Amino acid sequence: MQIQRGQRAAVRDITPNTATWDIGIHIEGLATDIALFGLDAQGKLSDERYMIFFNQPHSPCGGIELRPPAGDQAGFVIRNFMLPPGIERLVLTASVDGVGTMGNVSAGYVRILDGENETSRFSFTGGDFSTEKAVMLGEFYRKDGAWRFWATAQGFNGGLEALVKHFGGEVSAPQTAVPAPAAPPVSLNKVTLKKNQSVSLEKKSENFGEITVNLNWNQTGSMSAMDLDLGCLFELAGGRPGAVQALGKNFGDYFYAPWIELMGDDRSGQISEGETIRINGQHWPSIRRIMIFASIYDGAPNWASTDAQITIRAPGQDDIVVELDEYSRYHRVCAVASIDNIGGAVRITKHVTFHGDEEMLDHAYGFGLRWRAGSKET
Repeated sequence: MQIQRGQRAAVRDITPNTATWDIGIHIEGLATDIALFGLDAQGKLSDERYMIFFNQPHSPCGGIELRPPAGDQAGFVIRNFMLPPGIERLVLTASVDGVGTMGNVSAGYVRILDGENETSRFSFTGGDFSTEKAVMLGEFYRKDGAWRFWATAQGFNGGLEALVKHFGGEVSAPQTAVPAPAAPPVSLNKVTLKKNQSVSLEKKSENFGEITVNLNWNQTGSMSAMDLDLGCLFELAGGRPGAVQALGKNFGDYFYAPWIELMGDDRSGQISEGETIRINGQHWPSIRRIMIFASIYDGAPNWASTDAQITIRAPGQDDIVVELDEYSRYHRVCAVASIDNIGGAVRITKHVTFHGDEEMLDHAYGFGLRWRAGSKET
């Protein structure tokens, strides 16, 4: 799909994956710096950690990542399901690095991709600009609960300084944005996460060691026969997605890719320790993200009676607890928590959202797996 300057379109019309999409940007004819600003409803940079550029490649929520697709000068991955409600606009910008103006651009484009497949493109040349030193190339914005794209191509003669000030940020010198302040450290004293709350593990050695994720639930009375399962979806650093779960006997591997392993399947509910996934923290740089989920394999969903919780442990860290304190009587899969690689750190976020099955969970969080019917016996 070709997008024209000034055109607006729903994201669902320009890419089939509205949960996660990639953006590629390429500009020929002069050197430019590319940045993305995550803005609030007033169009302001209320949190400077949402200016994503070469010196700050990740947003604190993990929903925006500086990662150019193959063949592009720059680019980003957008995971809109991870963005906090206060981020209403995502503005793509380019500023001249050195001499020249945007009128010197010989050719350029912004393209939207679903994985490696380009789904739409907005092309431009220097004829679309004049003496501007910085431009807003395009903007994603929320409207009526859905994301839309606007091919803006609006310029600023003052360059990057004018851009930052326009968005309500501060600059310490011409053409230089204020370095983003580091997020305050989180104290890990038996943390029980609230919905959408995140916490990061402290790296106390060369790696994180063995990270365990344990699912436990009420195994007494009428719940004694409940078959509650632990599993995860994952995406490796190279982009490969996959699943670790008892269904289909996809138990994974701790010592080889994906470096994630489910330690058996408690079919009877008689194992007091519940079920556990091990993550090999020595290979954490090879893992991009993990979505931990619980599922009720057999019987009608009765989450309110499970009293289920996830406990995440790592050497030298206090336990991180995620309680399943919301309920559904119609969905058998619960996305409990995400574990994301944010610049090499381990960030854990509570979700507790419910889905009809694993494929619907995948669609909601954009891992892009191909699903087929299976069972624990096949």
